[in-house]
Formats: sequence, structure tokens, C-alpha cells
Amino acid sequence: MGYDGSTMKYILILLVFAFGLLQPFQAGINSRMGAVLGDRVQAGFVNGFVNVCLISLVLIVLLRGFPSPALLKDAPWWAYLGGAIGAGVVMVQLTAAPVLGAGLLVAFFVAGQLSGSLIADTWGLVGYPVRSTSLVRLLAMVLIMVGVVLALLTDSPAVADPGAVGEGASRS
Repeated sequence: MGYDGSTMKYILILLVFAFGLLQPFQAGINSRMGAVLGDRVQAGFVNGFVNVCLISLVLIVLLRGFPSPALLKDAPWWAYLGGAIGAGVVMVQLTAAPVLGAGLLVAFFVAGQLSGSLIADTWGLVGYPVRSTSLVRLLAMVLIMVGVVLALLTDSPAVADPGAVGEGASRS
């Protein structure tokens, strides 16, 4: 069953929203794994290992096969930075989640994503088509930044045991 472009766009919007909703949970889950293992880098490894296992399973189920070394050598050097950025995201979230909490973590993450998306779209970087920066997009950026500042100003100390997510959690 095929989807028209409009239907697929809405399906993708829902998926992006759903996984965006899960992002703060991922940071907390990864941070908890770091507390259990006693090592954030090992927790990052577990995250990456599960990622590779699941994507491998999808490739096998969809009969896509694994990437060809011959094709991989033709990729531009910067195409490999996606994995490095992903690892960086996991490691920063592992460290920041227990300190910042989900609200500040996500506020700054979204502000960074919006900044990066404006840069990528404005100059057509890494394969994105060039999109002009409109006044509305700049206003959206300003509003996000105001939201980040408000989140930072209204940040309060954690009420629950900070070790529940962070490094000080008991092993269970």
C-alpha cells in the first residue's frame, strides 16, 4: 500500500513528534544505565550496541543488506560525522540529564537544534536544500531562546533524590 506525499509527510511528523517526546526519557534511561554500570562511557557503549543491534535487525528483516565497502569509500568524509554527533549527543545527555533535569536538558537541546537547522537551511549544508531565513523563522528562534532563558531562570533544585537518575543511584 503506497502513501501519497502528503500522507507520508504527516506520518513522518507524527514519528518525529513521538521520538522527540521520548528523547528526555532516553537521556534519563542512559543516565540510569551509567549509574548502574558506574561508568558513563560504558553506558554510551551499551546505547550504541543496542542501536547497532536494532538497526541490523531492521536491515535483515527488510532484506536491505549491510552497506557495501565499495559504496562507503565514495561517501564524503563529513558523512561519517553523523555517527560521531550521535555518540556526542548520548555522552552529553548522559552527563547533563542528572544535573539539568529533563526540562533544561530539552530546552537547550531544542535551542541548539533550531540554531543548527537555521544554519543548515540558510546555507544548504550537508545536503539540505537552501531555504531562506524568513522573519517568522527568526522570530521562532527568538521565542525559543526566550523560553530557554525562562526555563533557566525558573529552574529549581531537584525535590527527589538526585541519585535516582545520576551516578549516586544504588545498584538494583
